[in-house]
Amino acid sequence: MPLPKSIIAALACALASPLAGCISYNDSCQPLVADPDAVVGYLGQDVQLDKPFTRHDNNALAQLVADAFLHAEDGSVRPAVLGVVNGGSLRAEGLCYTRMALRKGPLTDGVLHEVILFENLIVTVDLTEREVVGMMENSVGALYVEGQLIASPSGAFLHVSAGTSVRVDCSRPKGERVRALTVGGQQIPLPPRDDASIRYRVAMPSFLLEGGDGYGTVFGNAGQDPDRNPVQARKLGGTDANIASAYMREKYPTPVQALSEEPRVVFENCALPARPAGG
Repeated sequence: MPLPKSIIAALACALASPLAGCISYNDSCQPLVADPDAVVGYLGQDVQLDKPFTRHDNNALAQLVADAFLHAEDGSVRPAVLGVVNGGSLRAEGLCYTRMALRKGPLTDGVLHEVILFENLIVTVDLTEREVVGMMENSVGALYVEGQLIASPSGAFLHVSAGTSVRVDCSRPKGERVRALTVGGQQIPLPPRDDASIRYRVAMPSFLLEGGDGYGTVFGNAGQDPDRNPVQARKLGGTDANIASAYMREKYPTPVQALSEEPRVVFENCALPARPAGG
């Protein structure tokens, strides 16, 4: 992944004024968004940001991001049927703060851009059925078995957009853990059909399509293959945090229309993080 925006900002500030110390998020040294205090939407529940909650469980904010990617090319001739984001894209670390959770209520643009640290471009591309299943197997291959401590969860774990669901059994060997998969409301047969003409249009961060988090063995050169119609998102600079911010403004603008988590990944025989009381 490229350097987080917060690190770039801190380095720029340090070079400009080494004695300045920890700067506020809206410091004129290197503001990351034009108006970090602007409310972009509302959370209907606390959202945990520690790694077990972003890399080993469903997560409301990550689901929002996946939904935003799904709809990034809605106006195109061939919009996506699935949006995915790796759990490693969401971070608790900010420029001056470590946030273990986002509290129920308003979410500001500044905080959203701190949580989504990387300037990843969003690309929509055609994948074969075998590649879609392989992508999901890579996503869940490092999940811990029930009873194990979630010590170092993999950032490769994928959050999926609305209309897609995955059932995973962690007692099974890596590569055989996906037990049911529905994409865009369509059930995919397991094992997948070995038919390259069956394609699913998937939106994801360029980091994944370029092979990050172990996805190179799944996607190969799909991102450079004209036959796969790779298209970079055109609005808002095509970057993940900007696309997510705009989508949240549109879909979750009031406390009544607040973001809540959905059980899109169903875990069987998997370790799960202990949720805080009321979380």
